[in-house]
Amino acid sequence: MRKLADKLQEFNQDILEEVATYRTNNLVSTATAFKTIFLSYLADIGESSISDCQVIDFKKSGEKIKLDGYVFNEYFNTITLIISDFNQGNEVIKMGKVEIDKNVKMVQRFLKNCFTDYFNDVEESSDGYQAYEYIQACKDEIETANIILITNKKAVLYVPDDAKIGKINVRFDVWDIERLYQHVFLNTQTDIIDIKLKKKYGTLLPLIKVIGSNEQPYDCYVGAISGEVLARIYSDEGQKLIEKNVRSFLQATGKINKGIRDSLKNEPDMFMAYNNGISTIAESIEIDEKSSNDNYVIIKSITGWQIVNGGQTTASIYNAYKSKVDLSNVSVQMKLAVIKAEEKTNEIVANISKYANSQNPIKMSDFSANDEYHIRMERFSRIVYIPVEKGKSVDRWFYERARGQYLVELNRQLTPAKKKEFKDHNPKSRCVSKAVAAKCMMSWMGYPDIVSKGLETNFVYFTGLVNEGKIPEATEANYKKMIAEVILFNECDRIVANQKFGGFKAQIDYYTVALLGKYYKDKIDLNWIWEHQTITPETILILEELVYKVWKHFQNPTISGVNIGQWCKKAECWELLQSRFENNLI
Repeated sequence: MRKLADKLQEFNQDILEEVATYRTNNLVSTATAFKTIFLSYLADIGESSISDCQVIDFKKSGEKIKLDGYVFNEYFNTITLIISDFNQGNEVIKMGKVEIDKNVKMVQRFLKNCFTDYFNDVEESSDGYQAYEYIQACKDEIETANIILITNKKAVLYVPDDAKIGKINVRFDVWDIERLYQHVFLNTQTDIIDIKLKKKYGTLLPLIKVIGSNEQPYDCYVGAISGEVLARIYSDEGQKLIEKNVRSFLQATGKINKGIRDSLKNEPDMFMAYNNGISTIAESIEIDEKSSNDNYVIIKSITGWQIVNGGQTTASIYNAYKSKVDLSNVSVQMKLAVIKAEEKTNEIVANISKYANSQNPIKMSDFSANDEYHIRMERFSRIVYIPVEKGKSVDRWFYERARGQYLVELNRQLTPAKKKEFKDHNPKSRCVSKAVAAKCMMSWMGYPDIVSKGLETNFVYFTGLVNEGKIPEATEANYKKMIAEVILFNECDRIVANQKFGGFKAQIDYYTVALLGKYYKDKIDLNWIWEHQTITPETILILEELVYKVWKHFQNPTISGVNIGQWCKKAECWELLQSRFENNLI
């Protein structure tokens, strides 16, 4: 068996090749390519705090200030800030404690300076100033700052202690090459939630055990949890607590559901009667043996706890807690399934969501149905070859339904010659993830405002459209059209990159493709694009014209001084662009 060091070396080499390809195809710096690739891995393995992160390059070496990415989550009032340490060498080198501290402190200085007059002397067109403006716009809502170091070095087992900047709690995390490798290839969960009810929250959780056979894949418990304790746990664990509850992304408004809010505020004693409660799962529980029996347990801690139905209830209770609503008399109905058969976890989660009652019509089951769509698209990508003029077609696109599939398939090749052959016929430049495919398709379909909200948010909306039958079903013909839309988007991206507008490149892509899809669809033959794996010179000319119109549109928002990145997320931005285009005002 190969040593871990050899596996990390090979994984790092794969990342370096992917970075090089991305840099060439997207005309960006090597540093930007690394950050984009690394963060895409994190997003696809479920590190939700970095979803929709804006990648930038800002560094003041003399002042020891640096920032490589940022995103604000209004659902959790959390700003996430990225610092990158990229080693371009082939060898995986080590990173020590001093180097980790040095990196994260540069981001801390950036954040501290956002609350001073430091940026008065910074060029307004710079990435750093754009990030400063972004943070300024949400500074009153920020409760927590997550500073995450990403690196392809192998870091020591060390994470800096939490800190504070004014009233903001600052937390740190480190993602190195080894941790990423574990999650991609070994599915290692190094950050499983462990709720120490007694030790951390000073409480115990009494639940009734539901009688069942020893053969069933789970043990079930029912009862109630204190609303205040639930809010405190949610405050500490955040998104990780509800990652298996897809509705959490759709309800990410940070606002308290009116009905839940009213019952919490006016009739806390009736909350149990009015609310359906939460359905949860866990890997294991620790009980007080002396006080428990076969029918009744006193739980001291819960490991691997997830709320799979009732995410909005939980978030609303948390928001009420933040708003100083008295929760001392609030109890929340709770069902806990402790999974004994790990291989059935996903099936059980899906069925809990499918059959549990909920306050809203959107259920996780609505999204589990989309798996078949992506499975079929994946299958087509393995059997449909790119057309050639002569001879046998051997090249394909590689549809990545789950992050890491490409590397897993590559590593299945037993010899260097076989690996080279695989790369030649399935180059990384033709590997497209389901989230990227959804981005390209949604732009073409006329949803640039939704796509501007980020890959993850866009993917949830895309999934909803799949389930509503508004996305063409997964057939071979539609697979080819999907790839054609990806090619079209990539060509547009290259055109935008060549113009060097200085900012909001991604949003210009989305809005340009959306204009093309709405007003020039009759001039675009997706089947021709698939057959030739490129776009026509006429399409290039149209795109070049539309790119400038979109750029001029962004220079003239409805409110002077508005953050363009935020404006692009609003439907009114797209509606105004269409009006301006139709009336020749841009």
